[in-house]
Amino acid sequence: MLASRINPTAGRSGRPSVSKTSSVLRALWVALIIAGELGVFYWSLIGCQWPSVEIPQKMRDKVKPTHVLMIADPQIHHSAFLAGGSWWAHPVRRVLFELNMRKNWHVTSRLQPDAVIFLGDMLANGKAARTLGEYTQATQKFKAIFECDDDVPMYYIPGNNDVGLGAASTTKNSYFAANFGPLNQKFQIANHDFVGLDAAGLVYEDYQQHAKHLDFDTWTPTENSTISFVKDVAQGLSGRVILLSHIPLARPESADCGPLREKGTIRKLVGHGYQSMLGKETTSFLLRQLKPMVVYSADNRDYCDYIHVLPGTRDDSSNPENFVREVTVKSFSMSVHIRQPGFQLVTLVDPAKVATPASPSYADAACFLPDQSSIYTIFYLPCFVITLLVLFVLNRRKESSRTLKKQRSLDSPTSSGRSTPLPLVNGEAAPWSAAWSPFSPAMPTSPRSSLPSHLRTPRLASNSATHLVASFPGTPAPSSPASYLSPIPHEDDEEDTMFPAQYAIRRESDEWSHIGMGHTRDEDFEVVFDQESAVGTPSSSISRSQSKFISAPSRPKVSAPPRRSRWSWSYSFVIRGRRRRLTLGLPSSAALGNLLDLVGVGSMRSARLNRGGSAGMIIDVVSVFWPATVAWIVINWSAL
Repeated sequence: MLASRINPTAGRSGRPSVSKTSSVLRALWVALIIAGELGVFYWSLIGCQWPSVEIPQKMRDKVKPTHVLMIADPQIHHSAFLAGGSWWAHPVRRVLFELNMRKNWHVTSRLQPDAVIFLGDMLANGKAARTLGEYTQATQKFKAIFECDDDVPMYYIPGNNDVGLGAASTTKNSYFAANFGPLNQKFQIANHDFVGLDAAGLVYEDYQQHAKHLDFDTWTPTENSTISFVKDVAQGLSGRVILLSHIPLARPESADCGPLREKGTIRKLVGHGYQSMLGKETTSFLLRQLKPMVVYSADNRDYCDYIHVLPGTRDDSSNPENFVREVTVKSFSMSVHIRQPGFQLVTLVDPAKVATPASPSYADAACFLPDQSSIYTIFYLPCFVITLLVLFVLNRRKESSRTLKKQRSLDSPTSSGRSTPLPLVNGEAAPWSAAWSPFSPAMPTSPRSSLPSHLRTPRLASNSATHLVASFPGTPAPSSPASYLSPIPHEDDEEDTMFPAQYAIRRESDEWSHIGMGHTRDEDFEVVFDQESAVGTPSSSISRSQSKFISAPSRPKVSAPPRRSRWSWSYSFVIRGRRRRLTLGLPSSAALGNLLDLVGVGSMRSARLNRGGSAGMIIDVVSVFWPATVAWIVINWSAL
């Protein structure tokens, strides 16, 4: 209370402390990590629901729609397929890519589809596989990421990165068939015929017939080729056909892809092992042979919704049968071409159970996932910079406050360690106080300036024997301390070379040392050393601990309780003929304290108070970010 009166700012401050702010920042960063690593992924799917198909009111309770999930371009990377200078060869990028893929699938699989269709490019560079074993390893990694219930069928359409493009893809075709299934296939879901094509093989056949100046009507396809498969399957199709192709069908380069596309259009590009669109004649051949009601494609990475006109028909909006809708599904993986990955939801209903024969039996909807790069650059990075600025400002304030307090302690009259103001002598603060306390100056000073002269050399004119002792004050007599408050002149202002200032002269007859001199109050005290009885006694026989002061009270001996042995586990073994023992035990409280100090809890608070500058800043940064780091590792480790 007295200290607070002298220094009103002592013990309280209007500024937030670093420790409290660090605790708040620590909790906020854990919340940010949970939101950035899981929350935004679940939040992105709040508005993503299975589309509905129009069903008669009386049949809604009896008809259960079938939900199909379509995924394009996962492009799983495997170390066996990476070139030395590949961008994805960097392990950090590969880990972040895979973590994003796993989190995307983690939230997408919560939609509980009845079937899953992959529209090609399951592997990022499967065409670089040298052996079937390498291809199988990459396939196993893909299937380990996209795990699903056993009762949910999965269908795989080959992409140009899975099998390649051209004559060299023959070997990769066998690798694909051994791991994913047939290259060309037909299957039924909810009485809808799905036709999956090997688009890369179809492009290669298109090159061959153009080289021979032939068209599809005069071209004789080879056995098990894509063209022969299309001609064979077209004879047994029902009226509800859904075409699946990894490469999009041909369209004008300026064709609009709808509002859900991020940028640009699908342009016609051709490169080594790549072609962005099928040829015009190939597109006309497929639409004329299969007459699909909808086409789903991939490869372009971005979303596109385009309407084709059936060959031989007019662009008449009054006749919807003349039009075929194609949806290019957005990439499910991170890509430099798009910001947000995505997927497609398709709902199917048996055509016999729709409202009218002309009513559509399917409905689809596009869903988009979070932008992983923006989570780090727009979400985490600004928060990280703001956190560093806050900690820097608080540490600067702490340093300024510490310097100010130190300066006040040097300038304050209580700098000698006393907690009460000193009495005044002639209008000035006296250097001694009424309450006795050991002298402990804040900085080195001469004892002459802190004690009255009569305490340093009491009764200097007396003829009594004197003894040199250290200048610590003697035990005050049990008299009223008010007698020491009177102004006392400075009697000894000159320095004596024989009696340095660091020593004081104690007189036996002084009232500070009257114990043992026959005073009437001697019986109340214990004389630990009597000078008269020591006459003639060699000085070596007198203990250095003997003093003319009152002996300190003895402390009762308290027996320490028996220490409990902590649990430990030992294992003995022999190495080179010598017996060894390995012991593992529970950590001690001191070890736990050291661990808490390391992670920023416990006594690290006092360490922050005692350290300043860059060291204190580093400690604060570590103490704030280590819980968030642990949360990030736990969340992503569970995803792995």
